[in-house]
Amino acid sequence: MDLGGTSIKSGIVQTSSGKVITRTILPTQTSLGQRVIISSVKESVKGLLEYASKRGMRIDSIGLGCPGTVDLRTGKIMGMIPNLPQLKNVNIKKEMQKEFSLPVCVDNDANAMALAEHRFGAAKGCENCLFLTIGTGIGGGIILNGKIFRGSNYAGAEFGHMSIKFDGKRCRCGNIGCVESYAAAPAIRKKTKRLLRKEKSSLLFKWLKGDLEKLSNKLIFEAFKKGDRLATQVVEEVSVYLGTAIASAVNLLNPEVIVIGGGVGQAGQKFIKMIEKQVKRRVNPSAADFEMRKARLGNDAGFIGAALLRST
Repeated sequence: MDLGGTSIKSGIVQTSSGKVITRTILPTQTSLGQRVIISSVKESVKGLLEYASKRGMRIDSIGLGCPGTVDLRTGKIMGMIPNLPQLKNVNIKKEMQKEFSLPVCVDNDANAMALAEHRFGAAKGCENCLFLTIGTGIGGGIILNGKIFRGSNYAGAEFGHMSIKFDGKRCRCGNIGCVESYAAAPAIRKKTKRLLRKEKSSLLFKWLKGDLEKLSNKLIFEAFKKGDRLATQVVEEVSVYLGTAIASAVNLLNPEVIVIGGGVGQAGQKFIKMIEKQVKRRVNPSAADFEMRKARLGNDAGFIGAALLRST
């Protein structure tokens, strides 16, 4: 399962091949509180177990990828979770074990995405890789020398909370100038809405018929692909923010591959190339020999990686 700020994506995965047998998606319903979120997670698992039982499948374990810092030993979500604060300090593993007799493994959602893309996707066969998942928030995962890097307190690779402006906006995490405040999906929509209030000749304004509350990131990137000037301005600005942050990570880690995934990361190859251009403008030349790739497993990557947790 991939538990995000907007949706709960889940599936049954054949872990030897990464094949997805079936998949489901539910809204997270964050406004309804902690108990409803946990109940929705459990209902998703029940549905998948019933599916498996009817078809004679043996389920080995339950894996969950969650936002925030996750204590790998206990399954407790620790510290800041700006995009899902209802789950702060919840022991999600214990909650699941109350309901199900299977082994339960829990990790950060971006770590799960990294495991999946490294084993079966865009970074297969690579030793040193940086993974970004860009959606409601911005998560990061790191593979070093072929192994997932989690940090001494399981808080490594919090890419979204790298500061790119020392005097910038205050992030929901409490820090100043985090890249998430400038380049995650909510920030992209907010910036676009502000511009649309002044610039009504944009394709977006026409598509929305003036109702800016219906604006989505999908529409913004559609307008960008069609050459809309306002959408292009927004996407170019986002590529600068992401490129600035990624360049710092590249100088620190010297990866061979950078994989971009998540809802915003699915915006297309042109967007990926724009980010890559910004990174290469800023990175140490001796670290510039890397490839930037779009995540190959799409929105399945998080729950495919979660299925692999028991073997890591």
